[in-house]
Amino acid sequence: VVNFLLIFCLQGQYKSTLTCPTCNKTSVTFDPFMYLSLPVPSMAKRTMTVTVFSTDGSREPFSYDVSVPKFGTLSDLVQALSAACSLGGDESLLITEVYNNCIIRYLEEPSDSVSLLRDGDKLAAYRLPKQYEKSSLVVFTHKHFAEHSGVDNFVTPQMKEFEAPLLASLPEAVNGLTLQEIYLKLLNPFRFSKIISSSTDCGRGDSDCAVYSMDAAGDCAVNLMDTTPSSSDGNVHSAQLEDGPERNQCNDNSCEVMEGPSETYCGEADVSDKEAQTEQFGFYLTNERDDVQRTKIEMNDLDLLEAKPNRLHVSVNWQHSASKQYDVSMLNNLPEIHKLEVIPKGTEDSVALHVCLEAFLKEEPLGPEDMWYCPCCKKHQQAMKKLDLWRLPEVLVIHLKRFSYTQFTRNKLETFVDFPISDLDLSSYITTENEQPYNHYRLYAISSHYGNMGGGHYTASIYQEGKGWHKFDDECVTPISEDNIKTAAAYVLFYRRE
Repeated sequence: VVNFLLIFCLQGQYKSTLTCPTCNKTSVTFDPFMYLSLPVPSMAKRTMTVTVFSTDGSREPFSYDVSVPKFGTLSDLVQALSAACSLGGDESLLITEVYNNCIIRYLEEPSDSVSLLRDGDKLAAYRLPKQYEKSSLVVFTHKHFAEHSGVDNFVTPQMKEFEAPLLASLPEAVNGLTLQEIYLKLLNPFRFSKIISSSTDCGRGDSDCAVYSMDAAGDCAVNLMDTTPSSSDGNVHSAQLEDGPERNQCNDNSCEVMEGPSETYCGEADVSDKEAQTEQFGFYLTNERDDVQRTKIEMNDLDLLEAKPNRLHVSVNWQHSASKQYDVSMLNNLPEIHKLEVIPKGTEDSVALHVCLEAFLKEEPLGPEDMWYCPCCKKHQQAMKKLDLWRLPEVLVIHLKRFSYTQFTRNKLETFVDFPISDLDLSSYITTENEQPYNHYRLYAISSHYGNMGGGHYTASIYQEGKGWHKFDDECVTPISEDNIKTAAAYVLFYRRE
């Protein structure tokens, strides 16, 4: 009899609906519950800074500030960052943690908490075409010469590590020349000298010419093979060659003709320029931490992916001349993750009980480990699941899920949940068409938890008809006003039907 009365008073019923995403087949089941265990959405936000790099040399890196839930997941971070950087539908983001010039962690588990990332960490994200998501990757770490003042202010070049690695997808077969071509392409956004195509006659048939917008020192190096004056807009000026090939340097649209070989790049000359670039870099096979004796990569090296590594790690040494041709500041200054936002007093994190209930009842996909076997498709599908309240008990127990668990962290959510006391109306959440009792509830007890995951203390507040509310704290029992029973420590709520 006691068990029957307990079940009658406390047991409610869910309606659970599964829908196949492929054929729309639905499956409806009914399950009992003794209490509602509701998630507590956190309204607190964390601002995080991530620098996004291209993997094809098509754009310069850019740092984005994005806001994610304070106790959100990496999936929230990817979603916010994808919107901020206008990620294409055919692209994906690979987010990494960078330390000491190396990628020390690939953030690939969507369910991991962002609380794993500390304020001083540095993040780099790489835009990858989705078609290459499963391809092998090459990770370039690199060092360059920087000016160093020594004794008596004597300036000497010193090798210095770049802070940000560069990353790209690899073809199935890779040799030394392929790696150099990939690396030079990745460096395109950082070059001071960028090539401008020109269809000027170079005296080599219909071959195209290449005109440099700037030389390594930042000056304009213009091809003077064509002596025909340009249009009067002042963008490019040409000079007559009287005593042989000369070089024209332009600053602020004014040109000074200098003696010396002309900067001509036509046909074979482009190849020579590329060869000159590659001689400025030394490539070495290394490991992910760049802490082993390295093996130099030669141009004629055969397939470097014979062992089929998932990621090929290459360290690149820059010659002193190369350091002057690239804007290395972009590679040297990864910003740290921002601090948590300061919440002004009086605007603490809070959420209504109805928001918690709606988060519990919303439709969502099953996890990859909980695939549903569709009888129509004859295979397991990641179905959409929707919960509804079918019947409610006389005594409704609501558990607020204040404790979050991940593989590495345990957190308690201190969110203030604003719950009704005298009239909790759940009529709009009941989906049954059968005649139902009056679904309005009044609060009569609260169990509160103070502390954290490492330890804490429970108290109870109970309402007694005619005597009001009392707080039970171990052996101490004290009256408490109804205005003071709502706190951020509320953990389990007890309602009875009115």
